[in-house]
Amino acid sequence: MPFAEINGLQLFYHEQGPDDPEAPTIVFVHGTQGNASLWADLIDAVSGRFRCAALNHRGRPPSESPDDPSLYSIEQFADDQAAFIEQRGYRDVTMMGWSLGVRTTLAYLHRHGSGRVGQAILVAGPPSPNFGGQPLTPPNQDAPPREVWGQEFRSSTEACWEGSQHSRATCDLEATLPSIDIPVALFPGRHDPICPHPAAEFMARKIPDATLVTFEESGHAPLVTESERFIGETVGFIERCEAGRRAAGGD
Repeated sequence: MPFAEINGLQLFYHEQGPDDPEAPTIVFVHGTQGNASLWADLIDAVSGRFRCAALNHRGRPPSESPDDPSLYSIEQFADDQAAFIEQRGYRDVTMMGWSLGVRTTLAYLHRHGSGRVGQAILVAGPPSPNFGGQPLTPPNQDAPPREVWGQEFRSSTEACWEGSQHSRATCDLEATLPSIDIPVALFPGRHDPICPHPAAEFMARKIPDATLVTFEESGHAPLVTESERFIGETVGFIERCEAGRRAAGGD
């Protein structure tokens, strides 16, 4: 049962892929109501080529879930993610954030830098509340859990939901975008009701060296609705970034 002690809590994580520390690594960052199981199908599809890691954040069982809503903020999720990446020794990773995981990834880069991150993929998430779109529906705590990797996963607890929603309504990372110093790909859905497409266009203008790839048939979850194309775009972006670094290094 793989748990890591992260900032005083036992948090579940999943690793899959080549048993090679030199293999390219993708670290997946889930959103408000989601958990690590969101990434299961995508991890299955790419783990033959990439070492994959998904942290199940605090407030989403089976990870520990404190009762204090103040312990659930985007900044805290970013700090947990940073501690996890450092603890596992990952380097030159691709960070892929979906929904609220986009702001978690942006907060990570702002607070912890890009020393361990080679590139980032931001999926269907805004940099600030101004692009929030329609409100989310509170999670159904009575819904049966999804079983993945031999564990049971549930949506966010009430305390996590309350804290996350407060942070979602207040955390503004727009000013950090021009300082991002790694390649970034933006993967929005054209018809996303939660994060409208103009949010991705705004980020593409503000982030240096950004690539905008719109999924024309998708809403908030292009990794599900256009899964084959999503896999291809993910692999292609990472391979281009790797080739660019090799060329710059004279390899």
